[in-house]
Amino acid sequence: MTPLKLIAAAQTNPGRVHPVDQDNAFAYVRDPELGRTRGFFIVADGMGGHQAGEIASKLAVDTIREELAWFLEQSDAEETKPNYPIYGSGDPEPTVDTSQLQQRLLLAINHANRTISQYALDNPIDAGNLGTTVTCALVDEDRVIIANIGDSRTYLLRDDQMTQITEDHSYVAHLVREGQIAPEDIFVHPRRNVITRSLGYKPEVQVDLWSMTLQPGDRLLLCSDGLWEMIQVDDLIARFVLEAETPAGAVEKLIDSANAHGGADNIGAVVVFIEAA
Repeated sequence: MTPLKLIAAAQTNPGRVHPVDQDNAFAYVRDPELGRTRGFFIVADGMGGHQAGEIASKLAVDTIREELAWFLEQSDAEETKPNYPIYGSGDPEPTVDTSQLQQRLLLAINHANRTISQYALDNPIDAGNLGTTVTCALVDEDRVIIANIGDSRTYLLRDDQMTQITEDHSYVAHLVREGQIAPEDIFVHPRRNVITRSLGYKPEVQVDLWSMTLQPGDRLLLCSDGLWEMIQVDDLIARFVLEAETPAGAVEKLIDSANAHGGADNIGAVVVFIEAA
């Protein structure tokens, strides 16, 4: 395995139409001095009136991040000590395998779902139709676990090719998968904004998961629909990420392009460069 390092940037923008930014984006890269290469990256696109979407996306990001702090912020030395409580069991666990990573990420997302639902119950006036999408990536060395709920997306860029890893949970995406409309029709369909899965609406949420091996030169893009729906052309999105010298430069170009193409929605983006250490 080639040792890797992560370089990342996260940014949101309200766009040109909505006064409130309901997107939330976060990128965390573990200090290399702590040991293994680790990182966590997330974009959440909130929805609901009276700033409910802004609250929902923040609750999602903050809750998931806090649930994963044990994994992201502890040093390797701490993890190998006797009785290090990975699961609160007191068993030593020097490494975490892929299935454990997936399980912990699922637990964190479901905790966020319950937190958002509870907020809506406690604040019924302010939290009408409270909910949020989430797309996130958890990296451990050369492994990445990607999770998705809603129509925010995670892309992998490798060998000058961009691949959409996640599947949209939306009415129009369902129609495309059923062969009832063409992929390009999603941008003009009257029900293009109807999503079929999100955090905050139901006691339990179904989460899609993917596990992949990263390589030096790979790049990850996580973004809300305010980015991919505005730019629309995958080749243009890929060019901004591939030609940028830094993740921050890529994020800036992507947001500028989304606004130049109308900026009809909030825009959230995270770009991660994976390089040889």
